[in-house]
Amino acid sequence: MVGVGYFGRFHAKHYAAHPDADLVCVVDADIARARAVADEFGCDAIADVEALKDRVDLVSVAAPTSLHFQIVDHLLDLGLNVLVEKPITPDTVSADRLVAKAEARGLVLQVGHIERHSAVYKALRQDAVAPWLIEVRRHGPWRKRATDVDVVLDLMIHDLDLVLGLVDAPIAWVDAAAHSVFSDSEDMADARIAFANGTIANVSASRAAGATERRMIVHGGETVLVADFVESTLTRQILNRSAALNGGDALTSVTQPIEREDSLANEITEFLACVRTGGAPTVDGARGRDALDLARRVLDSARDKPNTHLFGAKAPRPEGAARVAE
Repeated sequence: MVGVGYFGRFHAKHYAAHPDADLVCVVDADIARARAVADEFGCDAIADVEALKDRVDLVSVAAPTSLHFQIVDHLLDLGLNVLVEKPITPDTVSADRLVAKAEARGLVLQVGHIERHSAVYKALRQDAVAPWLIEVRRHGPWRKRATDVDVVLDLMIHDLDLVLGLVDAPIAWVDAAAHSVFSDSEDMADARIAFANGTIANVSASRAAGATERRMIVHGGETVLVADFVESTLTRQILNRSAALNGGDALTSVTQPIEREDSLANEITEFLACVRTGGAPTVDGARGRDALDLARRVLDSARDKPNTHLFGAKAPRPEGAARVAE
């Protein structure tokens, strides 16, 4: 386990308890922190990834985003399979290099888009058919964590990946706006994404909200699916046009509780299985790169206009870098 801060410690805890893995060591530049986690879970503590060579089969990386490329690139050179927290890297050029290197060396490169492994999303994805409109809100109160990146790379990228998991079509254009509240980077962002097949996704993320909200609404045909990730429910709404026009009930709604699962445990179990069998993870390096690319498009569009635009009237879609080249 490389990087044992807040989230890295959870990774270490899962590996230590997993029946299919042995947690050999944890690595952190802060050796005192590494020793504290190592003592907690019964493994070694080291300060340099070079010492991992010939000692382990696979590595999880939960270091700051700015260090992802440097660390993962070196681990791949050591012949190690890697699960790296999202985003895969800060930019698509370095992401492409990691994807190419992992493929050339026959190594598993998985990206920690943990929401793909949530029970609610799996239930939603199973029922979602030909969506034409997707709405996503991920809002939460301010917490001083992950402030080395903006809200798009910190939070929204989760939902951009979930949208990409539902829509199998190229992106036509992106229009976004963002605003800084507490940090030096964007803390609130809204994006409208159009796909070549006609699907539209409206995605909103905030780490400066008064309350926590995590919902995904998928419109497809005469069905609306409402996934509530906080309450762990999936609501199916059936639209009845004929009844509505004749004075009947326009909508019937059924809410199903979804049994909660440990998404990180699911993600780590998949990683171990892929290393053992040579299978492909749900979010491999290429899919992690695609989520990053869309996040960068959102940021490019938002930074192409004044931040105050977020609270004003919607401007026409820009004709600049956010449009996909034809």
